[in-house]
Amino acid sequence: MDQQQARQLAQQFIDKLHQLEEHSPDSIDTLVGMFSDDAELSNTVIQHQKGCLTGRDNIARFWREYISSFGSIHSDFFDVTTSDHSAGLFWRSSGTGQSGQPVSYEGVSLLMFDDAGKIRQFKGYFDPRQTQSKTQVH
Repeated sequence: MDQQQARQLAQQFIDKLHQLEEHSPDSIDTLVGMFSDDAELSNTVIQHQKGCLTGRDNIARFWREYISSFGSIHSDFFDVTTSDHSAGLFWRSSGTGQSGQPVSYEGVSLLMFDDAGKIRQFKGYFDPRQTQSKTQVH
């Protein structure tokens, strides 16, 4: 894999996340399909609660909980950096919580790819105090 392939995979992830945010049919399955069978996912909230989530079933559960924690949400990715097997995504998300309150937060997501182009590790960094939603994606 090279930087260009990592950039293309990062863009695919962004596109699939936007589909999830738009509640497109099968969007969770297509997003989770980007992850390897034994992938690990962690973010600021999960690290304090469980350490990380492992495997597609747990990752699918995470994305279902994530999207259901918002009335609406949209992520704007303002920078993507890549190396041979990873991508750093810099973003801002805004929308509404389940009860309609405004939600806005920003952070960085790190995607690490295996040789087959699947996400083997996803790590999200953000300040959970910026939002009152229970589960956060990034």
